[in-house]
Parts: sequence; C-alpha cells; structure tokens
Amino acid sequence: MRIRNWDKFQHYKPMHSKYKKQMTWLKLYGGDILNDIDWFELSDTNKAIYIELLCLASQNHGNIPELKTISFRLRRPIDQLQRALEELAHFIEDGIYSVYTMPILEEEKEEEKEQEEKVSKEFLESTFNKFWEFYPNKQGIARAKEYWKSKKLYKYVDDIIKHINYMKTTQQWKDKQFIPHGSTYLNKRLWEDGITKPTIKGRVL
Repeated sequence: MRIRNWDKFQHYKPMHSKYKKQMTWLKLYGGDILNDIDWFELSDTNKAIYIELLCLASQNHGNIPELKTISFRLRRPIDQLQRALEELAHFIEDGIYSVYTMPILEEEKEEEKEQEEKVSKEFLESTFNKFWEFYPNKQGIARAKEYWKSKKLYKYVDDIIKHINYMKTTQQWKDKQFIPHGSTYLNKRLWEDGITKPTIKGRVL
C-alpha cells in the first residue's frame, strides 16, 4: 500500500546528504483537507492515524509497510488499524511507489567539488612541476599555475610534454625569442595545434 497522490507531499529537500534518503518533513495542503468531504467523515482517531501514516510513509518513499509493522511503529493494535484502513480507503491505494530520487543540491555539489580539489591537489602540483621542468621559457609562472589548475591541464600533461619535446627539436624553438611564455603556451593551449614543422616563406625547415 501507499499514500494516494504521494507526489504532492514530497517537497522536502534535504540540507545535508545524510538526510537525502528520507523526508524529515512533509507538506500538507490545507485547502485540500478543508474541501474534502471524506476527510470530515473520518473519526478524530482515524484523522490522527492518517497523519501518522503520512509520517511513516515519508520514511519509505510513500510506501506503507505491512499491517504488523504499522502496528508496531504506531503503537496501535492491529484490529484498530484494520478498521482504520477501511475507513481511510479514499486516502490510500494499492501498489508500490517507485523510489524517488532527490535532486542533487548545491551543498552536495560543493562537497563533491571540494573533494575533487582535495584529491587532485598533490597530483596537480607534481604535474605542473613536470611541465615547468620541461618548458624552456620560464616566464609567467604564477599565471601558468593558475591556468594549470583552473583549466585542469594536468589531464593533458602527457600530450603537453610530448609536444614540448618535439618543439625543442625544431628550428623555431631553437631561438628562444620565438618561444612563448609558459603562461601563454597554456592559456592558448598551443599543444593542441599539433606537431607541425615551421616554415619560412612557404619552405619547410
């Protein structure tokens, strides 16, 4: 069994990841209750039982457990609950509610981002040092470090080193005045230009 129209009650958005598997509060629409004749025909006891069932269902995506479990959780006798469920037929339906997946909150995204930065911090530093060791024009190190981190260039360290090693063998980079600053090389992603041979007036060197 499950609460009828359960979708209307699940507006809860957990503020902490440990609460995302269950709703710690649910939403009631007063207008729906006050305009529902079936609600006013319920006894005061069964109105209370319905609210208790809502709280119980909030821990299992709108689903209501078997009668024996309900009796234990609500501390009410089974025969009372059997009669109550008959009277509450308008508010309860058969079936299993598909598991509701809470949206990823900004707080969780921030936690994931912080975790990613924490994991890659040492690797970030070691890969940048590797790049800087190989790169021949050591100008703009501060900005180069910023680009390395913000653009996550450590992911391309092998391609970058390969390109640098090749360019060192070219006539173009033998003259250091034609080697861009390290920060410029990273910002313009020059290694993505591929390995090309420089030319002078259309002639390959």
